[in-house]
Amino acid sequence: MKIRLLCVLALTILCAFNSQLSIANAQGTAFTYQGRLNDGSGTASGTYDLTFALYDSSNGGSQVGVSITNSSTVVSNGSFTVTLNFGDQFPGTNRWLSMAVRTNGAAAFTTLAPRQAILPTPYAIHAGTASDVGTGS
Repeated sequence: MKIRLLCVLALTILCAFNSQLSIANAQGTAFTYQGRLNDGSGTASGTYDLTFALYDSSNGGSQVGVSITNSSTVVSNGSFTVTLNFGDQFPGTNRWLSMAVRTNGAAAFTTLAPRQAILPTPYAIHAGTASDVGTGS
């Protein structure tokens, strides 16, 4: 019994002090999207329902994953920020974000065009080929 307890304690300490083991898979699949919305010829302000979908093409193509609806999104002076989580739908191929909007509580969504390309951030581009992963460099 003592040996088993010592093994569990040793593994706990190892995980606590080895940052490579303790932070593995720490990155989730959610990301922040910041957009600008116009209402007619001016900037939108108020509360809107926004729905988002991922596609494998800038035009036509197929939807990948599920649609996400953010109800009652506050838009101030045309700007809004939402968190989107499509799960594991980014295998390295191109993706485009489709967005539709309606005034809060209205019956129908209006799809906006064009779709927006989902692009990596500069450090994310490097992450796929980093040779120094886990070295602290």
